[in-house]
Amino acid sequence: MMNGPNLRALTTADFEESMKLSSFAFQYPLTAEQLEERRSSFLTDDVYQVGVFQHEQLCAQATLLHLNVYVNGELFSMGGIAGVSTWPEHRRHGYVARILKELLVKMKENGQSISMLHPFSFSFYRKYGWETYIEYKQYEMSADHLSSLRNKLSGKHLGTVKRVEDWQLLQTTYDRYAKRYNGMLQRGDKWWKESITKRKPGTYAGAYNDQGELDGYMIYEVANRIMTIHEFITLTAAAQQRLMLYIAQHDSMIDRLRWTAPSDDCFAYGLDNPRIKQELIPYFMARIVDVEPFIAQYPFEPSDQEEIFTLQISDEHAPWNNGHFELRIASSGKATLTKVELASPQVIISIGALTSWLLNYQKWQVLKHVEQLEGSEQAMKRLQLRIREHTTYLTDFF
Repeated sequence: MMNGPNLRALTTADFEESMKLSSFAFQYPLTAEQLEERRSSFLTDDVYQVGVFQHEQLCAQATLLHLNVYVNGELFSMGGIAGVSTWPEHRRHGYVARILKELLVKMKENGQSISMLHPFSFSFYRKYGWETYIEYKQYEMSADHLSSLRNKLSGKHLGTVKRVEDWQLLQTTYDRYAKRYNGMLQRGDKWWKESITKRKPGTYAGAYNDQGELDGYMIYEVANRIMTIHEFITLTAAAQQRLMLYIAQHDSMIDRLRWTAPSDDCFAYGLDNPRIKQELIPYFMARIVDVEPFIAQYPFEPSDQEEIFTLQISDEHAPWNNGHFELRIASSGKATLTKVELASPQVIISIGALTSWLLNYQKWQVLKHVEQLEGSEQAMKRLQLRIREHTTYLTDFF
């Protein structure tokens, strides 16, 4: 009798097979030097890797990262799922579903109340409770726009821009910026060294105000007469103008400029000719892993009174989130969520739609329109007033 597939954590002995599968699935060859570099970070305290094996041969795998993410200005422990891959002959056997269910249990044990991932297919991960939580705005403009922008800004006293050699000088500015958005990562030294400096090559330019404070920066590179901005981080309108003037000084060496911004960015509105290419691109998905501790940490909008809502949450793959709940939000914005027995809840919603709502990616009207939300419109309106207006954004990838 043949043994069935076995799910277990990867060990150092699985390194070569794991790299072969990753290299094949994501279509990138690894040099000997890159392999050795990855070997040293294959299994660390902040990484958990799991796979499905048939006769001790790796069939499918995924990586769980221990990260922290900002939601309403607060840091939440987040499980980042990456490297989900399966050999073609083992696809459509439910192996990834088994892995995701295993990772949900693991994240709950870790105290990671929210999870995020970059999907190969949005519809695939929706089946397991993840939902779109972010789209970013991608700009593209010509050098002609840069010339007019330079003329517009050159007479203003905006401070200075200097090239920066040390990424550590950017950390404080990044942190202040990240807290403004839902879904931005908290970056430690390791993340800067291993992710930012390697994935975002080029020049660092810092924007300094008259007090000598760094209130903005950009990471960019120029190749084939195209400037690509990997990060454009500003704390003030003056810092944005300062960096745009710096960009405009490149007009003789570039034909086009490309960069990304939060979905609510209004840069084009300030241009003399706002007819530049703008595209909204769905990016990452998120999912509440453990709804009760998530709500306990989640800061709602303060009010003049305590409010109570009754919810029916559906979550097929994390049964601890499935059922009827009482949501009690204090006037301070502190809340609790408790499982209760209910006959008729005010709000009926899936875990994915609830994630999208609480991260402020979609409001109740949209969720109701696409039939992801049912119940009392009065209760939906009252709950919407307690959800803070923070735009979702992410400048990282994993």
